[in-house]
Amino acid sequence: MHRMLNVKVLLSLLESMNVGVIFTDSDDIVRYCNAAAQVMKKIQPETIIGKKIHCCHPNKTQGKIIDAIEKMKEKKTSSWQRMPTPDEPFLENMIAPVFTPEGEYLGLVMITLDISGQKELTDKLKKSERELTALFKASHTISSSLNLNDVLFKILLLAGEAINFSSGTIYLLDEDREMIVPMATTDCLLGEKTSEAVDYYTPDNVIAFAVRSGEMVTVERGKLGFNQIRERPNTNIILVLPLKDQDESLGVLVVESENRDIFRLEEQELLTTFANHAAVAIRNAQLFTKTKQMAIMDGLTNLYNRQYFDQILNQAVSQTKRKDSYLTVIMIDVNDLKFINDYFGHVMGDNVIKAAASVLLHSVRDSDTVCRYGGDELVVLLPNTSQSETAIIHNRILENVAKWNDEENQYPDVTLSLSVGWATAHGKDGLGDILTRADQNMYEDKRRYKMGIHEESPVERAKKQYYSY
Repeated sequence: MHRMLNVKVLLSLLESMNVGVIFTDSDDIVRYCNAAAQVMKKIQPETIIGKKIHCCHPNKTQGKIIDAIEKMKEKKTSSWQRMPTPDEPFLENMIAPVFTPEGEYLGLVMITLDISGQKELTDKLKKSERELTALFKASHTISSSLNLNDVLFKILLLAGEAINFSSGTIYLLDEDREMIVPMATTDCLLGEKTSEAVDYYTPDNVIAFAVRSGEMVTVERGKLGFNQIRERPNTNIILVLPLKDQDESLGVLVVESENRDIFRLEEQELLTTFANHAAVAIRNAQLFTKTKQMAIMDGLTNLYNRQYFDQILNQAVSQTKRKDSYLTVIMIDVNDLKFINDYFGHVMGDNVIKAAASVLLHSVRDSDTVCRYGGDELVVLLPNTSQSETAIIHNRILENVAKWNDEENQYPDVTLSLSVGWATAHGKDGLGDILTRADQNMYEDKRRYKMGIHEESPVERAKKQYYSY
């Protein structure tokens, strides 16, 4: 009686724990099946009580159950064994034989657990593991490069691996923080039309709002603001994620999908974390690019400096030899710069140098390179340019100098004047001393300028007095 009471208490406890329990006798005939087992296995008592336990399962698993029971009987040990049942993927069945102390087989016990919640948790853990792996990979990969373009495309590719969206675009604020410019997009890989820049101050634009506010925006097809971003017919939902580094907005990551349900809360959180990693990598690449540019740029004129010129001159010389082509170097000196600095001040002198740089930039081609060589000297490198072509550019420089003096010069007492000399080489001929020859020709032009006859304005008279010291 006491033993039966203990069994009833145990069964009641198992029932409260939602554990399915089935007992069989020594002939493996089911004698007991509690309510939890009936619910989980979707069976009625009359369909299982009094029948062999293996008969309660599909034909394809009956043989496995019989074999497992027979092996346990042979071992005569009351150990639990998992009983896989493919037709019950959300249930876990454990069976154990029961023996007397003398080794007589009394029957077996089957315990059934509902593991659907466990499976859901396992799936979530696996998903989280994949997402964390993707984030770690993204953080490591995009931080491994300091080339901005490389970083941007890696961000898009890795974000696409984490969340399988249809298209992605990265917009960045320009240096003046006035325009939000599309810098990288998966569209270029698909041959799609590229997006347009957005004015930072546009009041009702979704992208501008996300950059200004630092808040994520979700826009569905048919909703206000959708057509500001995309007109692709297959896109149904757009997520605009701000790229922020230490609360400073750098731009946005825009991702699109045909599936309206793809950007659930978990995916939004993942992409937000991803965007934060991406923003740090973007800022590092921007700082590196700026530092690298500062090393080769002249701070006053925003032209390349002499260090960069020496580098590209060596490259141009090698290429000219290899291709047996032309190469021209133009040397330019800003006339009277020392006089202007001393008579009008260095601010005026700086303005004149910047004017000379602007004139040169507007006089040459996109393939040519203008550099500040040092002090009052500038230099232009013209690859694959013959003497006749250089003469045209030379004349254009002189015309633009005259135009600047007539139309843009805001300083009535100062005139922009340049001494210009150039040298051309072809193939291997004249490459060794091309810079020296251009410099000599420039100084010859300066000598002619100083010997010229000018109408003596008050400034000219002061200039003569200055040069007589």
